Amino acid sequence: MSDKLGSSAASLAHYRLLQKQRPDCFRDPDDSPVAILTNDDDIAAAQHQEDARRKQHNLSFPDLRVGVLAADPYLGMLTRDAVRFADGSLGVYNRHIGEAGCVIMPMIAGSVVLIRIFRHATREWAWEFPGGRISPGEDPTTTALHEMEEEIGAIDPVIQTLGNVYPYPAFSSASIHLFAATIAQVGTPQIAEGIAAIETVSPVRLIEMADNGDIKDAAALACILKARLRGII
Repeated sequence: MSDKLGSSAASLAHYRLLQKQRPDCFRDPDDSPVAILTNDDDIAAAQHQEDARRKQHNLSFPDLRVGVLAADPYLGMLTRDAVRFADGSLGVYNRHIGEAGCVIMPMIAGSVVLIRIFRHATREWAWEFPGGRISPGEDPTTTALHEMEEEIGAIDPVIQTLGNVYPYPAFSSASIHLFAATIAQVGTPQIAEGIAAIETVSPVRLIEMADNGDIKDAAALACILKARLRGII
């Protein structure tokens, strides 16, 4: 998208385009307590009430743009909607419209494969499973197989789906498809992606790591839970 998203007009123009391209992002269930307002007059009224609310609470955030605030091909879009709340008051609501991703729990001869990866957002090392972003239109299973081969050099994978989850639904629409897989062997870690090591642990040790906080990644924890419930580990 244009680098001129900083202006109110540009943000709203991209928002109007998003409405046409992704009407699913603007659906209002009959029982929704937060209704999205798209009429220009309603948007202006919501901005006015939001401005008054912020001043009342001494919040110094003058940016009241409604529309697409930022966009990135990897992260998706940060939008701000004008909304009507259940009590009838108006305001604005930020949300992230994200692409789907996948996470795969690989297993070799009964042991579970973990990667040691550096995460820029937290500035920390983490124990996780292989995974990645699903390109628009790509089958999640295809992405999962590719990510295992790319990140851990997986050989002869046999994969099964474990469903999908929303890691942060309070803010983001991005979903994660969960998988378990059996593989014959692993290769070398993908250093360019910040992966320092590939380790195998027993299911018992995996549960310990999930419980004691060694594994903090929400998608990995969801994968472990799903696999546990299905008797895979």
